[in-house]
Amino acid sequence: MELPLIPGRECGPCVECCRFIPLDLPELSKPTGRLCAYCVDGAGCSVHAVRPQTCRTWFCVWRVVELSDDWRPDLSGIIVRPDGLLTGEMTLYVVRRTEFLQSKLLFDTVAQWLSEGLRLAISVPGPVGTLPVRAEVTDYLLPAVAASDDGLFQRLVQACLDSLDRHEFEADGIEERYAVT
Repeated sequence: MELPLIPGRECGPCVECCRFIPLDLPELSKPTGRLCAYCVDGAGCSVHAVRPQTCRTWFCVWRVVELSDDWRPDLSGIIVRPDGLLTGEMTLYVVRRTEFLQSKLLFDTVAQWLSEGLRLAISVPGPVGTLPVRAEVTDYLLPAVAASDDGLFQRLVQACLDSLDRHEFEADGIEERYAVT
């Protein structure tokens, strides 16, 4: 899926997708949660000019939707996955718990998405080399949003994350392979 990017918006020092998104391609294979060997932490791809097509076309929602810079994954701790944009589902891939999870901005944005009829899921990574786990949370969070109760919303998000963290994570089965030329 190739989405139009917001002009002038760049990843900058953010490399969270290079760390948390698993890849299993002929020319590049890396487990979930391991920084790609071609990535320079805080700087980006060292093989940018010849990177695989997947790396050229996959972007988090922060790159394609008007969200503030607070949503940039390395700042927020959340990769908003683009996979459900065309089907009406937003997935918050919480790769690191930050203060942003307690922010009014997160509450207001999620409330807006839900009012527009979008569904919401929360996902978390497991240990390196395991598949992330995910829960659809629209109905779970809707009462807090409907009541404009951001305190309840924050408690529900934290409870969801705690529950996901206790999940039995499944190995992703990906063996590292680097052959980009």
